[in-house]
Amino acid sequence: MNAFVNQIHYYSEADLLNIPDTPLAFLRQLRGLCVFDIQGHHTSQTRVMTTLIHGNEPSGFIALHRWLKKRRKPEVNIRVIVCNTEAAQLLPEFSHRYLNEGQDLNRFFTSATDISNKSTPKALVKTVGENATTEIGFLENTDIIHRAEQIKHAVNAVAPEAVIDLHNTSGLSPAFGVAINDKPKTLDLISLFTNKVILTGLRFGAIMEQDFSAPIVTIECGGAEQIQSHQLAYAGLSKFVSQANIFDRRARQVDIHQHPCRVELLPHVSVAFGHNHLPTADVTLRADAEQLNNQLTPAGEFIGWYGGEGRLPLTAKNEQGQEQVANMLSLENGRIFTKQSLQIFMATTDQSIATNDCLFYATFETE
Repeated sequence: MNAFVNQIHYYSEADLLNIPDTPLAFLRQLRGLCVFDIQGHHTSQTRVMTTLIHGNEPSGFIALHRWLKKRRKPEVNIRVIVCNTEAAQLLPEFSHRYLNEGQDLNRFFTSATDISNKSTPKALVKTVGENATTEIGFLENTDIIHRAEQIKHAVNAVAPEAVIDLHNTSGLSPAFGVAINDKPKTLDLISLFTNKVILTGLRFGAIMEQDFSAPIVTIECGGAEQIQSHQLAYAGLSKFVSQANIFDRRARQVDIHQHPCRVELLPHVSVAFGHNHLPTADVTLRADAEQLNNQLTPAGEFIGWYGGEGRLPLTAKNEQGQEQVANMLSLENGRIFTKQSLQIFMATTDQSIATNDCLFYATFETE
């Protein structure tokens, strides 16, 4: 069974003088949880970036490698945390989302104490159950819990001014930022990378949900295989490290989409993607489902097929835990259509992600 390396490896600027020429060669040098500290012109402040929480989402790591190779002194101290080298190093590299099947590191940042002391949304309880069969089982996943705690400690240790968590979307997609509040500093951070914002109240145990006494955002840079995703990550990181004031409120016109629902398969339901209804799966979504990420999806848009009887075998809970499938989708003669105008994001044609995580997220929109 694969296991996380318990030790944290800290790297100073002296350790980074001769890093390899390619991101892949750089990754192969690393082991376990890696923390890079680069001193800035002004040492009274520190900004933090996390990347590779998911091993198949390399844009943040590629941007880090490119920036380190240029050897430019940042404006303030920078701490970069490469969270999950073990998953990224599984062959073929940058292809595995997590180290062990069903153990998504970005679902374990909410501690057992937080779970017992707070009203935990149903979505988190469900994810916990999937990862470890039961909530009690969740508490026994000591390796992954320990890694999440190590990462949180590495962030808190520098009392950061701001935290960015860089990801790639699970399918081909434009970039967007995700935040749990719309405070000016939060939107400022996102606008370093993109002007599209998803404001969410859903809770899944992600690092973005943690309280570091500093603004924190997740940046979904676009698809992992899109060159523009790597370019966007580098451009945003360059601003993040070089600007004296990242909260200057200049050019902060962002497009906010609020209250997303997470659309998932019901238990024991299978999904496939194709140009026709496939009899080998319960639900078939369009082969080009990822194209739905690119624009507003109007009411009446065809998105797939379901040949069974009764209601759609899907769930789409809002932030209050209320079921929204009937408000979002309709079934007509075995074909699935949108019932209202939706902004769909994170739609994927990756069968594993669609089955074990979700089909997509969506917000209700006014056309």
